[in-house]
Amino acid sequence: MAKDRKPPFMMRAMLRLERGTASTIETLRRYAPLADELGADGMDVDIERADLLLSGWRVAVNEERAMHDLASGLVRRFGWREQDFVYSPNVRYAETLVPPSGPPATRLVVDRASQELGWEGATHGTSLTPDRTLEIEPGETEVVARLFVAVPAATFAGTVEALEPWLARVEPPAVGVDPGRAALVFVARGDLRAEAERLGLGPVEIGRIEADADHVIETATAADGTTLRLRGGTDPLSPYWPGILEIREMVIDPSYPD
Repeated sequence: MAKDRKPPFMMRAMLRLERGTASTIETLRRYAPLADELGADGMDVDIERADLLLSGWRVAVNEERAMHDLASGLVRRFGWREQDFVYSPNVRYAETLVPPSGPPATRLVVDRASQELGWEGATHGTSLTPDRTLEIEPGETEVVARLFVAVPAATFAGTVEALEPWLARVEPPAVGVDPGRAALVFVARGDLRAEAERLGLGPVEIGRIEADADHVIETATAADGTTLRLRGGTDPLSPYWPGILEIREMVIDPSYPD
């Protein structure tokens, strides 16, 4: 290997898309083909937005160039000018500063995959599983549920199609989807057993996680691995559960310093 060859940079991009007044289910159907076309890692839809998460290795002379290289195709595809996408050395990420000339994209952010993503990290985390934080604005006395489902599909379009029975049953205001699996977020109508029965999970194994008196997570796991989590109490980190940092499956880049 030549001494002057630069190591690759692992970058992650978040492409924000129009949500409008469409329902979560309509939005998933609309953007699943685009997620497949762009080779996205994940797709998130909640009450305010629809995002595609993309990543890739880029060999470049520096971090700024790597981010521009990853973004260049998306910048051209959705009608941004090259000068609309700007790198900020003080926070070490790059983003679009204006809307593009044409829909459906509205914003693009690129960051290093081996670090927390600032306020984007608060939104998405750095996980590759459908374990990203999604906002649904529950009331103070409401309990938020998250249903983890796996389906036999290898694409976003196939996954959304296979999820249709669950989407109709749950009517989630927020959904995080990876090919073959999803997290459906909604406000619980009853206690854990009542919700598990309503969703048709069959016999379930009940569990409980208690971080403190105001931080309790109840879990019901079906034989096929489908998992329902109910979160009660006040989240000390955010008013929007579920951002359960203590049980998130994090992906740590090997190059990340100890």
